[in-house]
Amino acid sequence: MDQLGIYYSALMMPTTVARDEPRAASRSPRPKGRAARRTPLSAAALAERRRWPGCHVAHRRAPWILGVQDLESAGIQAGDEPLPDISIDPEEKVLSVINTSDVERCYYLSLPAESGCATASGRRLATGTARDADGTVREVITFVLVVGPKKVMDVCELRGSLEPHSVEVQSDIVTLLPPPETHPSQEELRSYGFPLLGPGPFLCSQGGGGRLTHFAHPSTYHAIDLDCPVGTVIVAIHDGRVNEVRDSEQVSGIDVRNFFRWNQVTVLQDDGALAEYVHIQAGSASARVKVGDAVRRGQPICCSGDAGFCPTPHLHLEIHLEEGEAAPSIPFRFQGASGPFRCEEGERYTAAGRVTSSELVSASAA
Repeated sequence: MDQLGIYYSALMMPTTVARDEPRAASRSPRPKGRAARRTPLSAAALAERRRWPGCHVAHRRAPWILGVQDLESAGIQAGDEPLPDISIDPEEKVLSVINTSDVERCYYLSLPAESGCATASGRRLATGTARDADGTVREVITFVLVVGPKKVMDVCELRGSLEPHSVEVQSDIVTLLPPPETHPSQEELRSYGFPLLGPGPFLCSQGGGGRLTHFAHPSTYHAIDLDCPVGTVIVAIHDGRVNEVRDSEQVSGIDVRNFFRWNQVTVLQDDGALAEYVHIQAGSASARVKVGDAVRRGQPICCSGDAGFCPTPHLHLEIHLEEGEAAPSIPFRFQGASGPFRCEEGERYTAAGRVTSSELVSASAA
């Protein structure tokens, strides 16, 4: 992982890790006179903010960002050196991301809450938390930004107590890859047992192609996230043999550095698929299973947690047909009381299937 350059006027400052090559160069002055806007958020965007507290998602455009322009329209001139990926204007205190490539890219950014990220109208954007390995909890804000080729996105204004040159931006920048090519029918999907014990219901906080993280790579595209309290028992969804156990991480929250630190159990199932149970509680798997152990469907193998990049505690479950970081995920479903079902983002589920709104109301009134 490389050091990434952030441009502050004529001053180059080092910042955090990124997956792409480092960039460093010059940028022409920012056009003045940007108008403040008060565009209301859609119901879907509001629901995303509730599911992913402190995370702000803009796929190409969003009502809360300052704007998107072509590089030329933004007055950006590429010189002899490549342009930076991330820019903070020292006068206007505007955070921008710059895509000089010919393909779409995704920018994951985390800033300290003291940055005071705000919209053009002055409304402060909500923050979330991150927990370090020593248990220290910090307030941070995270952005998930999809930027088209040859575009610059002005993300927010920095109206906090930190000066632009002292804002530390944690980043992970990736080229956006297309979804897996396979599109099986509902009847062709593999059906498995439900992975969580307990009454539930459990919110599917991110589904297939989810706009927070799942969309960005074929390996995660068909994964699902089921929100559940830390310590919820996780059971094997199918017979198989434990292929991997890693459960020593303690970090949590929305700092993008947590992308590279997580806990998981992987089971090589008897049907040939690999099931990955991710974000599990530290120590909960090694206390129950080890690599090579045979497991049966419904057998407890670990407990849910919040290790890694986790806006909320949840189980991240993904299925693959081959090993390797680039192996695409496949869609799947669970076998419920009334037949198989797929988990859809924003809906709540138990082992029996989807819980309807009327059932939720009845349960809360009881």
